[in-house]
Amino acid sequence: MLKNTLEKAVRAGANELRSFFNAKFTISNKEGEIFLLDNVNFGIRSKGYPRPLLPCNLPAALQKTGKQIIFSGAIKETKPEELWAGEPFVLTKAEEK
Repeated sequence: MLKNTLEKAVRAGANELRSFFNAKFTISNKEGEIFLLDNVNFGIRSKGYPRPLLPCNLPAALQKTGKQIIFSGAIKETKPEELWAGEPFVLTKAEEK
């Protein structure tokens, strides 16, 4: 499984590869709902995950409150002193449900 994840990361490009290695863990093929965090930022709520995910690369076509999606990606590592409204997240796949 790790081998497949790393192979996908290599194909995704250098920036996303960096994100994979700085990730707490990955999420694959989960259902979620888009919500508006503030005036310009969107988040993803997913059943079974307690904190909102904050995608740094959410496609414009999916940036609508209430949109249901299927997504995969990596939760980025953060420092304990950093205060976030949710978990910074790099999407590797996102499609409308």
